[in-house]
Amino acid sequence: MRIASLLLPGGKTAHLVFKIPLQPDETLVCFFDKRSERAELIRETALVIRDEAPMMNRLAFEAVHRHLKDICDNENAFGDKLVVLRGDFRQIFPVVIHGSHESIVTATVHRASF
Repeated sequence: MRIASLLLPGGKTAHLVFKIPLQPDETLVCFFDKRSERAELIRETALVIRDEAPMMNRLAFEAVHRHLKDICDNENAFGDKLVVLRGDFRQIFPVVIHGSHESIVTATVHRASF
């Protein structure tokens, strides 16, 4: 994922831009202030492309969704930003350490509530 982001001018990883914690849970939030330069950059962003999206835990997507709504002061999905999710949704699942089949399926973006 890091290499793919380097191929785009100004490309960055989701964890770098949104400060997503590595251990997601139900109360997960992104770690930066809505008055920061990072938040201003996100407000000016028209398009977010998330490559290998199926590998990302749904809790991380939900945290980005909540944070974008807060940063953009907009209650629409992802703060009304256009978000493109890429990846093979038939083959790749998020990594859940010592996870059961049920916990892995529960972690997929298909189960996210936006």
